[in-house]
Amino acid sequence: MLYMATKWFGVFLYDEKRIKDKILFPKDADEIAKRLYKISKNELLEEEIKFSEHKPVVGEKRLLGIGKDGKFREIKINAEEFGYGKNLLREACIKLSIKKIEEEQKKREKRIVEAVNAIEDINKVINILLERVRSWYEYFSFDEDIDRIFDLEIGGEEIDKEEEKNLKNIAKVIKSLNSARDDLENYIKMAMEEIAPNLTALVGHSIASKLVSKAGSIDNLAKMPASTVQLLGAERALFRHLKDSTPPPKHGIIFQHEMINRAPRNKRGKIARFLASKISIAARADAFTGNIMGEKLRKEMEEEYKRILGG
Repeated sequence: MLYMATKWFGVFLYDEKRIKDKILFPKDADEIAKRLYKISKNELLEEEIKFSEHKPVVGEKRLLGIGKDGKFREIKINAEEFGYGKNLLREACIKLSIKKIEEEQKKREKRIVEAVNAIEDINKVINILLERVRSWYEYFSFDEDIDRIFDLEIGGEEIDKEEEKNLKNIAKVIKSLNSARDDLENYIKMAMEEIAPNLTALVGHSIASKLVSKAGSIDNLAKMPASTVQLLGAERALFRHLKDSTPPPKHGIIFQHEMINRAPRNKRGKIARFLASKISIAARADAFTGNIMGEKLRKEMEEEYKRILGG
């Protein structure tokens, strides 16, 4: 009877007495890390599949598709006997850990994208309901402050109990949505400070998260040239420019930054270009180097902002 076992350095086929065949992994930390990663995902290795014709007894559920269940027998297989040292294993494990951390970060970035989209959806619903309530509310000539609806009292023939209840129910929905939006904002702020500290320090969590959401990930944002970052979120305006020869957009999402939207119109383009270049630097630091430079970039941006306004 043959048995098959996968070690960190290779796949082994053996009987009760000795190893009958083996396929050793390349003596390269990256290659070993790739195989360990596939094993962690319950995937089969090519080396394991090559032994499937023997229908060996296996000790892992992951391998039951190419082997058979039975009384599994372990034998001692020493890595150093095949020329694989502990340093190679340590290096491979480090690379595997880095890959798993990167994978988890990408998952978190996707959740941030969903949270940003959820806030946009909530804002749309709130605006629609507010418009409806105010339109309804105006019939009674009350103050339009939405909180006033909770304090409504029956006012003679103007409003009855049923109508008052309906208005208050809608107002409660709006307040609940506002609360949900605040919770999402807090989550995004905390998450962005962890995965993109430089970008968040430079432009704030709200703009930073929208940029990451539009780009798809911090890596994608880091790979974009500053000219693309500058127009990110202005795709419709750019399409109109190309289709109808309307004036080209000068900025997209970054227009929400107060340095741009509060600046004189004739200064906004120059400010947007400089801010986009700093955003690119911050995103690359967050995605690739891990260097902390957000505050430094923000101060440089503030100095350049003053120079542009004064020029």
